[in-house]
Amino acid sequence: MKRTLLRGGLSLLVMGLAFTSGWITHRVLYHAYLGRDTARVVQRDFAPTLADARTPHADGKVSEPAMIALYLRVFQLVRDEFVEPVDPTKLAHGSLQMLLGSLNDPHTQYLTPEQRARFVNALNGQVEGIGALLGILTRKQGEREQQLLQVISVLPGSPAERAGLKPGDFIMEVNKKWVISEDPFYEVLELQRNHADRQRIREADRRARERLRNSLTLSEAIELLSRAVPGEEQAAAKPTIVASAPPATRSDQSVPSASPPSNPTSLELTIQRAGQTLQVKVEPTRTQVRPLEYSLLQQRWGYLRFHLLNSAAAKELPAILKTLQQGNMKGLIIDLRGTAIGQQEASLQVLQRLVSKRQVALVEYRDGKNYRKRPLTLGQAPQPLKLPIAVLIDRGTYNLAELTALALRTSAKARLFGMPTAGDASQVALYRLQDGSGFTMTVGRYLGADGTTFHQRGVQPDERVPEEPRMRGQPDGDPALARAIQWLSQEVKA
Repeated sequence: MKRTLLRGGLSLLVMGLAFTSGWITHRVLYHAYLGRDTARVVQRDFAPTLADARTPHADGKVSEPAMIALYLRVFQLVRDEFVEPVDPTKLAHGSLQMLLGSLNDPHTQYLTPEQRARFVNALNGQVEGIGALLGILTRKQGEREQQLLQVISVLPGSPAERAGLKPGDFIMEVNKKWVISEDPFYEVLELQRNHADRQRIREADRRARERLRNSLTLSEAIELLSRAVPGEEQAAAKPTIVASAPPATRSDQSVPSASPPSNPTSLELTIQRAGQTLQVKVEPTRTQVRPLEYSLLQQRWGYLRFHLLNSAAAKELPAILKTLQQGNMKGLIIDLRGTAIGQQEASLQVLQRLVSKRQVALVEYRDGKNYRKRPLTLGQAPQPLKLPIAVLIDRGTYNLAELTALALRTSAKARLFGMPTAGDASQVALYRLQDGSGFTMTVGRYLGADGTTFHQRGVQPDERVPEEPRMRGQPDGDPALARAIQWLSQEVKA
C-alpha cells in the first residue's frame, strides 16, 4: 500500500510539473546542446530567413536550482521506473517540444533533423511539398476562436500554382480529414451552458467525436503538405504548438482515418475561398525555384521579379542591373508580389544596390523586462541606383520582402503599388542542436527605419490596385504593373 501511495504521489507530481518540464530541460541541456555549435540561421515554414540572432546564454537571475533538481529527480524516475524502456533522448526532446509549445507562437517550434534540413533546402529554393507558404490565422467570433490554415503565398512553378491555389485560401480538409481549427466540442459546451436536453447534447458529442476521429492537427497538416512524398508523413509528423483540440483549446492528439486516399502521390484539399468551398487536387513534389527574373519593358523600364530573397538572388542582381542599364533603362520596377522566402543578409545586399541610406530598418527586441531597438544597417556603403523605383506588393509579400519594400520606400523614395502585404515582421532564429535537430524561435520584430510598424498590419501601398493580373509581368494583363509604368513615365518627364 505504501509503495502504491508513493507511485500515486509521484504521478501527481509529474502532472504538476509537466508545464515546467520544457523550461527546465532548456536549462539542464544548455551545455549539451545550445552551448555547442549553434547556427545563426533564421527561418519559417517555406520561408527561411537569416537574422543576427543572439546565442542563448545563462542568466543567474533566472536560475532556480531547486526546480532543476526537482525536474532531474522526475526525469530519473521516469527513465528508471516507467513500465516500458525509455529513451532519454526522446524524453529530452519531448521536454523541448513542451517548452517551445508553451510560448504559443507559430514561429517557435521544435524541428526534427529532417524538418530542419527541409528549411535549409527551402532557403536555396529547393522546396518540397505543395510549394506554398502556409500560415495560421487566428479568428474570433464572440467567445469562439478558430486557428485556420491559410495559404499566404504560392511559389512559381509549384504544384500549388498548377493546382490553382491562391493567397488567402483556407485549407479546411486534407484527404477528407478535417484540419482541426477549433474545439470540436464547442457546440457541446454551448448546449450544456444553455441547459439543452440530454439527447441534443449526446448527439452533439457524437458528432464531435466522429469529426475528431477523422482529423489532422495543424502541425500534422503542415507536415503532410510540406513533404514531397505524402505517404511518409506518419513516420515523421511531429506535433507543434498551433493545434487545438477538445476539451481544452490545445492538443496534438488525433486518430488517422481508416481509409487511405486512392492515389498516394496526390492530396485532395478542401479549401474555402471568398465564401465558396472548392475541391483541389495537388501532387506534392520537389520544386526548384529560380531566385530572380528580369526583362526590359517597352525598351525603357527595368523589371525585376524576385521569387526568392536569398544569396543567389543577391549575387545575380549586380550583373542584371548592369545589363538593364546598358539597355538604356529609365526606371526600375521591383515585383515582390508573392515573395515569401527570404534571407536577411541577402535582403541587405539587395538593398545596398538600390538605396541611398545605410540604415534601412530597426529591430525591436526584449532586454530583460524592457524592449529596445537596434538599427539594421547595410554591411557596406550603399550604391544607390539613382533612378525612380516602383515596387509591386500584395498579400503574398511576406516577412523580409515586406521589410525590403518598406526600406525601398523610406530609403530610395520608391512608390508602392498593389495591395497590403501579409503583415509578418517576426525575426525568427533557427538553432541547430548537436544531433541535427533544432528549433525556431522569434527573437525580434522588424520596424521601418522611421519606426513604422507593419506586424499584423502589413505594409500599405501608396496606390491600391486590387485587380489581380491575368498575365503577370505583361503591362496589358497586369494592372498594378501598368499603373507603375504610368507613374514612372510621369517621373521621368518631370
